[in-house]
Amino acid sequence: MAFGRLTFLSDDEIARIHETSLRVLQKIGVKVVSKKVQSLLAENGAEVDDSHSTVKIPDTLVEEAISKAPKEMVLCGRNPNLDLSLPVKDLPFVATSGFSVFMRDLETGEKRMTNSSDLKDFAVLSDYLHQVDFFWPIVTPTELPPPMQRVHALITSFENTEKHIQHEALTEKDAKWQIKLAATIVGGEEKLKRRPIFSSVNCPVSPLVFEEGSSEAMVELARAGIPVVPMSMALSGCTAPATIAGTLVIVNAENLGALVLLHCASPGAPMIYCAESTPANMKTGEINYEAPEFPLIAAGATQMARRYRLPCYTTPGGRLTQMGRGDISADFGSLENAESAALEQVILDAEAWEQAKAYLRRFKVNEETLGFDAIKDVGPGGNFLGAKHTLEHFHEEIWLKKETTILPSTSGSLIERAKEKVRQILASHVPLQLEEEVKDEMGQILRECKKDML
Repeated sequence: MAFGRLTFLSDDEIARIHETSLRVLQKIGVKVVSKKVQSLLAENGAEVDDSHSTVKIPDTLVEEAISKAPKEMVLCGRNPNLDLSLPVKDLPFVATSGFSVFMRDLETGEKRMTNSSDLKDFAVLSDYLHQVDFFWPIVTPTELPPPMQRVHALITSFENTEKHIQHEALTEKDAKWQIKLAATIVGGEEKLKRRPIFSSVNCPVSPLVFEEGSSEAMVELARAGIPVVPMSMALSGCTAPATIAGTLVIVNAENLGALVLLHCASPGAPMIYCAESTPANMKTGEINYEAPEFPLIAAGATQMARRYRLPCYTTPGGRLTQMGRGDISADFGSLENAESAALEQVILDAEAWEQAKAYLRRFKVNEETLGFDAIKDVGPGGNFLGAKHTLEHFHEEIWLKKETTILPSTSGSLIERAKEKVRQILASHVPLQLEEEVKDEMGQILRECKKDML
């Protein structure tokens, strides 16, 4: 089966990045700020330098973690019909971006702080759109105290979409309360292990640092069977070497370090290899999603994930990066490098995704599609316009530009039409509600959480 793909590294180059990553972990190590996690790693054979919080990881421990890591997993939704099986067989699963604190107001167009009502609207919109496969809480309920923001965001997401939630736990307490909430919905923590209805993005701090809260959260999540997504955001020339090869070593070492951490917490814990890495903008130091190297780093990271046969989130951002053929991706609705978001942008991105599928389709290469008989019938100097073979195949093989599939066919600019579609969805779509008994139990958990967190 032929399909559009971007292959960046040769087999030899993949092997060299892997070998160098092992050397980094064994000879240089990673910084693990948490004493708890240091002890856990030491118990499993890692060498801990207490004075610098550095943990050196032997290659045997890395290889053991790789061998026991799940090669397949299901990101479950509240609705089992919306479950997502990884690795993908065809197109990657896509979602909203995550955790903006600003948004462009739908009615005024002004940039403002985000709140719980905004998050609910994004969740309802994502629940409605079939182009959105899972939901990452795209905006933060900034009106709430910071310790409660992530727990509230998860509740709001569960209440307003049936799809899988990709979230974030920044502390051990965060993780424990989120696990309790999810377990309430599915019927207990053992059932949650079998049906993880949320996953967690836990970013290492490049280069090679695992923060105290995030690493302790990863331990709790691993033990609960929640898939962890260690998003490396190493920036070439800033938090990684200026070379693409060196950047991929940092990305790979951070992912392998995270895999070992999860393995030590719970052998066979699910992990999704993750990279959202670009060169730094060398004038400003910012992440640079417009850099031509961005899709190349994404493709290289995907190849490293495939070497380990791990599910991967390695193709975020623009549609060209999807040629790297990762499993999941998240960028719908994002503005200003994910610092802000807009409801209408989700519509526009979903529309663009429909058109981008032209580049990611699969094509058959067999006796029929090779067309020998058709070529023989037409012969030298002929044309295929009226050939039976053309009539049988052109609809499937040649992309005919589609009219917009989501935007309403009204007058006005694309943005105004997208805004109108948002209004239509929010006025009419009601996601399947949680049972009242479950809501009551979640309310009690939230009250206990507030006492614990504030």
